[in-house]
Amino acid sequence: MKITLLSALISLVFLFQVRATHIVGGEIELQVVNNQLSVSHRLSLNLYFDDINGNAGAKDLFVRVGIFSKKDNILISFATLPIVTDSLIGFSNPDCAQNNSVRTRFLRYSALVYLDPNLYTDSQGYYIAWERCCRNNVITNIQNPESAGSVFYLSFPALRQNGNLFPNSSPSFKVLTGDYICRNRPFVFDFGATDADGDSLVYSLVTPYNGYSSTLNPRPDFPTGTSSYPLVRWQTGYSTSNVIPGPQPLKVNARNGQLSVTTDVLGLYVFCVLVEEYRKGVKIGEVRRDFQLKVIDCAINNPPQSYLKIKGESGFYDSSKTITLKANEQKCLNLLVTDIDPEQFLKLAIEPINFSGSYTISPTTLQTNSSKDTLRATLCFDECTASFDGKPLVFNVLASDDGCPQALVSTLKVNVIVEPEANNRPVISTDLKNLKAETVINQLLKFNLFGTDIDNDSIKIIARGRGFNLAQVGMSFGNVSGVGKITSPFSWTPVCTALRNEDYVVDFIVIDNRCGRNLRDSISVNLKTLPTDNQSPNVVTSLAKNQIELIIDGKAAQTVDFDVIAQDPDTNPLKLYAQAQGFDFKKLGAVWTDKNGVGKIINPFQWKIDCSLLNGKEQASYVVNFVTEDNSCNPNRFDTVAVTITLKSKAIAFDSFKPVNIFTPNGDGKNDYFAIEDLPENNCFEKFEYIQIFSRWGDKVYESTDRNFRWTGGENASAEYYYLLKFTNKEFKGWINLVR
Repeated sequence: MKITLLSALISLVFLFQVRATHIVGGEIELQVVNNQLSVSHRLSLNLYFDDINGNAGAKDLFVRVGIFSKKDNILISFATLPIVTDSLIGFSNPDCAQNNSVRTRFLRYSALVYLDPNLYTDSQGYYIAWERCCRNNVITNIQNPESAGSVFYLSFPALRQNGNLFPNSSPSFKVLTGDYICRNRPFVFDFGATDADGDSLVYSLVTPYNGYSSTLNPRPDFPTGTSSYPLVRWQTGYSTSNVIPGPQPLKVNARNGQLSVTTDVLGLYVFCVLVEEYRKGVKIGEVRRDFQLKVIDCAINNPPQSYLKIKGESGFYDSSKTITLKANEQKCLNLLVTDIDPEQFLKLAIEPINFSGSYTISPTTLQTNSSKDTLRATLCFDECTASFDGKPLVFNVLASDDGCPQALVSTLKVNVIVEPEANNRPVISTDLKNLKAETVINQLLKFNLFGTDIDNDSIKIIARGRGFNLAQVGMSFGNVSGVGKITSPFSWTPVCTALRNEDYVVDFIVIDNRCGRNLRDSISVNLKTLPTDNQSPNVVTSLAKNQIELIIDGKAAQTVDFDVIAQDPDTNPLKLYAQAQGFDFKKLGAVWTDKNGVGKIINPFQWKIDCSLLNGKEQASYVVNFVTEDNSCNPNRFDTVAVTITLKSKAIAFDSFKPVNIFTPNGDGKNDYFAIEDLPENNCFEKFEYIQIFSRWGDKVYESTDRNFRWTGGENASAEYYYLLKFTNKEFKGWINLVR
C-alpha cells in the first residue's frame, strides 16, 4: 500500500513539473551555413522562461521540432535540438533589475542540420513548429494562462526554385532585455530583427498561438501540423489593437519593429509580433515571436532638462529661433543639463538631423548630488561642419538620466547657421607655350603643370584624356597632391599606335577639396603626333643564297649555323625576329632569340639536324622568315629575308656490293676469312642490323651485329654455308664455301 501511494505521489510530482507554468515567449531561427559538408543550416529555438513563477522542472534538456509542408501539412522531417545556452537576460540599465518583479531566463536550443534542396522544392513553402504547455499563470490579458499552450512557428520558401538553389536565412531578432513598464510613463522597446539576405521585413501585432499542447499533454512528442493553429483567448476588452491598454495602447512600428506604449493599468501582458519576409516584393517567409511585458508602479522620476546658452544673451535658446555662428569666430555653443531629482547620472549627446559633419562635445556625463548640480558642456563644430548652402544645421540635444527601467530622455531641437570660412578657388597653369605641342613618334614631349592655392589648402592635380585613356597611348602623368603649391610633370613618348590625324586633348584639373567643397580650376592642352621621315631597314644572312641543303647519313647530328644581320640607314631602333612557316623551330631544337637594337643587329641562328626532321620522308624543307622592323611607324618599316633549309636522306645502293663466295682459313694470310668490304652504307632509313650464317642443315654457326664482321670459320668443317644479311627494311641471302 505504501509503495502504491509513493508511486502515485511521484507521478503527480512529475506531472506537475512537466506541465508547470513557465513560458514567457520565444521564436525559431533558421540560418544558412556555408562551406560545411553535410550541413546546410543552423536551426535554433530561443525560449524565454519565467525565472520567478516558472518551475525549474519544466526546463527541457532538448526540444524536438517538426518541419512540415505548407501544401498538405505533412511532416517532412524533424530535428532534435539540445540546450546550448541557459542564462538570465539583462536590463537596458543593469542597475534597474527588479528581482522580485521581473526575471527572465534565456534558453537556447540549437543544432546544425542538413535540408536537402532537392527535397524542399514545393512552391508553397514549408514551416517549422514546436508546441509546449504552459504559459506562466500570472498573465493578465488572456484567459486561463496556466492552461494555455505556445506554438513556436517559422515558415521558409522552397530551397530550390526554377531549377536553381534559393538560399534563405530567416529574420534574426535582436537580443531582448528584461525591461518592465512603469505605469503612466511612455515606454519603447526594440523588437526589431535583421536579415542576412537583405530581405525586407514587415512587423505587425497578432494573436499568439495556443496550439494543441495542454495540461494533460504538456510536451507532445511531435508538434501538430496545421494551417490554422488554435489561438489563445483574450480576456474581455483585449485584442491585437488593445493588447496593453492605456492612453497609448501597445503598437509596433511596421518598418523597424519598435514597440511603444503608455499604459495606466498594472499587469503582465503577453503579445506576439509577426515578422514577414519579402524578397523583390514577394513574401517568402515569416516568423512569430511571443513575449511578455509587466507594468508596475515605479518610483517618481522626472526627465532631465537641457538648455542652450548663447554667448552675449541673458536668456536661454528658444527652439523656434535660429542661431548664427559667424565666420572667423569660435564655432561653439554652451549646453546645460539639469534634473530636479537628486543623485542622477546625467548623459548628454547630439543627434544630427540634416548633416553628418564633425563636432566635439565635452563633458558628456555628470553624477549629481542635488537638484542644483548642472552638467555644463561645450559643443564645437569643426571648420567643415558649416552651412555651405545657407540653410541651418538642425540637431537634437539629448539629455538622459539613469532612471529605471529605461533612461528618461528630453530633447531640445536646435537650428544653427554656421557660416563657412572663406575659401578661394585654386589656380592651375603650365609651362607649355600656347597650350599646344607637336611631337614625332618615339620622341619625348615633356612639360609641367602647376597648382596654387592662396589659402594654403591641400590641393591635387589630375589629368583626363578626352575620349581616350592616357596610359593606353603612352602618356604619363602622376596625380599629385600637396599643400599650397604643387608641380607635376607630364611626359609622352608616342608609339606607333598613337599616330592619328586629330589632336589629343588633355584636361588638367586642380582641386581644392577642403570640407568636400570640390573647388577647382582647369586648363586644356592640344597635342599632336607626327610621323618620322624614314628609309626602309634591310635584313640579310651570312648565307650565299639564303639556302642550305644537307645530306643526312644517319650518323651524328649536323649543325646549321649562320648569322642574321639587320641594319637601318637612319640608325633607328630596330627589332629582329623570326617567323617559321608552319612549324615551331624552337620545339625542333633550333636556337634563336629575338633581339632589339639600334642601327644594326647581328644575331646567330643555330640548329642541330638529325634524321627525325625528315618525318619519315626522303626529303623535307623548312622555311624561316627573318623580319626586321624599325620604330618609324611608316609602312616601309619592315624587311624580310627567307631562309630555306632542305634535308635529304643519303642515298644508298643495295645492288652494288658483291660478296666473295669462297674463303680458305689456312693461315697463309690470303683469303683467311669471310667479309663484305663493299657493304652498303647506313642512312636515315636503312641501317645494318646483323649477319647470320647457317649450315646446310639450318644450324646457325655464326652471328654478328658489326658491319665490319670477320668470320674465320671457327671449328666448322669445309662445306657450303648460307648467310642472311639484315638491314632495317631489307634482307639479303647468299652462300659461301669454306675450304680448309
